[in-house]
Parts: sequence; C-alpha cells; structure tokens
Amino acid sequence: MAKEPAELMDSVLKMEGVKCSAAVSKEDGSIIKASAGAPGNLGEVVAFIGSAAEVITANLDLGSLNSVVAEGEGHKMLIMPVGTTYLGVQLDGAQVPWWATQINPIDLLSEDKMTEISEAEELLKQKVILLNMLLEEFGAKGAKAGEWQEMLEKEVKNIDPQGRLDKMLEAGAGLVTARSGVKTDISKKEVGDAFEKLVNLTCKKAIASIGFVEVKQKFQAVISRLAAEKR
Repeated sequence: MAKEPAELMDSVLKMEGVKCSAAVSKEDGSIIKASAGAPGNLGEVVAFIGSAAEVITANLDLGSLNSVVAEGEGHKMLIMPVGTTYLGVQLDGAQVPWWATQINPIDLLSEDKMTEISEAEELLKQKVILLNMLLEEFGAKGAKAGEWQEMLEKEVKNIDPQGRLDKMLEAGAGLVTARSGVKTDISKKEVGDAFEKLVNLTCKKAIASIGFVEVKQKFQAVISRLAAEKR
C-alpha cells in the first residue's frame, strides 16, 4: 500500500542530508504537514517550483515528473510529486545526497528498500575482498598490473551498464577498492550477479597466463582462506 504524503515526509526526514521537509497541496500551496525548522514560505516555494517543473516536463513531452532538484545560493531543494501534493525537501550540505539524484527518489523512502541497499553494500565489501585475494594469487600486481587495471576498469563498466558499480568501485593496479561514502540503489542480487561475472572474467584472463590447473588451485586456496577466516 502506497504511503500518504505525510508518512513519506516522516520517512524522508530519516534520509541522509535532509534539513527539513513539507507536504504541500498542489492546488493552493498550503502546507499539509511540515517538519520542525521548515521556513514559513516553504509551501509557496515548493508549489511554485513543482508546478513549473511539471509544466516544462509536459511541454517538452518528457513524460511524468519524478522529481526536480532546485539549487540557489546556499540552498538546495528536492521536490517530488505525490498525487495531489508535492513533497518538498530542503537539503543540507554542499552536495546533493546520492538518493536525491536517483531516477525516482520516492521509491527509496521505505525501511525495506534502505535495508536492501545496506545488504547490497555489505555484500559488495565481501566480494571486493574475494576479488582482490584472487587478483593477488593470480599475480595481478606484478609486471602486468597496468594490463589488469585496464581490464578491471573496462569490465566494471560492462557488467553494470547503468554505471552504479563504476561509481562505487575504483580499479587500481591489480586490485579494486570500494569508494568511501558512495551509495547507489543497486540491489543485493545485482551485486552478486555482477561479481560472479567479474570473477569469471578474472579467472579467464588468469587462465590465459598461468593455465587452468594453476588457476583452479589458486581459486580453491582463496576459498579455503576465506572459509577459515569466517570460523
């Protein structure tokens, strides 16, 4: 069941980088509900910008408006249409938070979705450890480190065409690292599927260099080390 705008406002206040929020009537700009610290004119501002954005979107045949971010000197605001209302969010900080830049930010305003994102991040950390252990075993930091880096950069882009993994990971000389503080809406399953492909591609490249038998032995050695560490 879809949340009411007032409930969504409560959810958005839990998100990163939010200063205050208000649910506003599209019809007259009146405030249905506002959080502590919301300016008195927030309703008018949200209704004006939201209405203008929807008119521009319609005139340009861009489909329905999911959200719009408005930036002024020292101010950033996210506005999302919800039925007959606008959910206006005053953002805090120098940069627009990751979730506000997604195609439909309102889809993220649930505890289930945020839990799923956290689980995906945890799985990504585990997969990065596995991949780096394999790369080390395969000698990816040696004389051909540059070649390995080029392969990793290319394949991280290929396995996730939406570019989310490319934002979250940085390919270096024979290893990958997770970029600190970078979040996306990638799911746990998508992380698992992407790293399965990346590990397979890594093994294939290693086979071309050191042979199938040695790659199999090194792979099994890495799996054994990981299993021992979890005990």
